[in-house]
Amino acid sequence: MTTSGSYDVHAAHRDANAEIQRLAAQARLGWEKEARTLSWFGLEDGMSLLEPGSGPGFITESLLNLLPNSPITCLEIDPTLLKRAEQYLGNKTNKRLHFIEGSVMDTRLANDSFDFAYARLLFQHLPNPIGAAKEIRRVLRPGGKLVIYDIDDEIFGIVQPVIPEFPGILEKCGQAQSAQGGNRRVGRDLWRILKAAGFINLDLEVIAAHSDNIGIEPFLPQIDPDRLLPLVKFGLMSEQELEKIRVSRTKFLASPEPYILSLMLMVHGEKPK
Repeated sequence: MTTSGSYDVHAAHRDANAEIQRLAAQARLGWEKEARTLSWFGLEDGMSLLEPGSGPGFITESLLNLLPNSPITCLEIDPTLLKRAEQYLGNKTNKRLHFIEGSVMDTRLANDSFDFAYARLLFQHLPNPIGAAKEIRRVLRPGGKLVIYDIDDEIFGIVQPVIPEFPGILEKCGQAQSAQGGNRRVGRDLWRILKAAGFINLDLEVIAAHSDNIGIEPFLPQIDPDRLLPLVKFGLMSEQELEKIRVSRTKFLASPEPYILSLMLMVHGEKPK
């Protein structure tokens, strides 16, 4: 996550604390499959790992548990998120976790420093994603791997029973993000981004998380109407529209078997040896 692009923790929800809680729930949605796919893409314990856009530390915590012998470097441009991560992970670092305040566009890290990089929900916020991928390629060792996990709103998933306003919500969120240099349909471009940045041996997987497996509760922070308050503030949505969304969400949750399935993309590339 980054304040140099289209993401600002202070403007993404009713307040920063609510957004941090949403990020915590989001990090747990499909981690088991994420971890499995990272393994398929070549992540092994003992590798040195760079986590650009590391945010408040929830995914970092899972990576620490997954890789008990790996040094992990968290790169985050937002000082608020970096401080949250340091506080959250303060007693879990075991001297192998390093925090750096900096931009993925210019990491100021040495060439050929890492075996693996994992960029999670970062590239959708970057005005120059190819430049970011090139910078990550620079700091990877020859043969090092970059995996990007991100969204494409065109294949968001399924909400059943249907929330009628949902397509419009995605469209308005996309417009707001695009105005700040982001792209909520970046998923379809990730392969080409890695190719343009000089990565080889590309691969792509779709990660599905659904409420029949993990329950509906982990999804609720992601469909909290208060996430849309910034759209009202900036005139992209009216108070009346927001109230209709609140009513529809209540009806959705009151249905006998509310169901959500979300789809995310993971794309892999390797730095040539």
